[in-house]
Amino acid sequence: MQHFGRMIAIAGACCTAAVAGCASGPVAQVAPTHAVADRSADPPQQMAAAVAPYAPPPELAEIPPPAPTPNSLWRFGHWVWSGTGYHWTRGHYIERPTPTDNWSRGYWQQGPDGWVWIEGHWTS
Repeated sequence: MQHFGRMIAIAGACCTAAVAGCASGPVAQVAPTHAVADRSADPPQQMAAAVAPYAPPPELAEIPPPAPTPNSLWRFGHWVWSGTGYHWTRGHYIERPTPTDNWSRGYWQQGPDGWVWIEGHWTS
């Protein structure tokens, strides 16, 4: 059992290092949550949800906790524009609509009027 624990610790360190290597600034770790989101709150297609005048900060590193169910999928956190600045929304587990569905992450995209949030969606 100790060997397994060391493997998890090493894997976590590698994931954190990999994410940190991709960021253009300092990366902070965020403690994960065990919340399971209601999938009905997730939009079925991409939608522009916010426009910000400048780019979001680099993503924060998150290490997901063990999944609460076999049908759970980790939805990583992201920056949200509040109208005056960005704030971090932590990741959480969501339930797959079907066993073969996958979550396509949302992302910030630069547009003519600023940075636009494109919401994630389910794909089959």
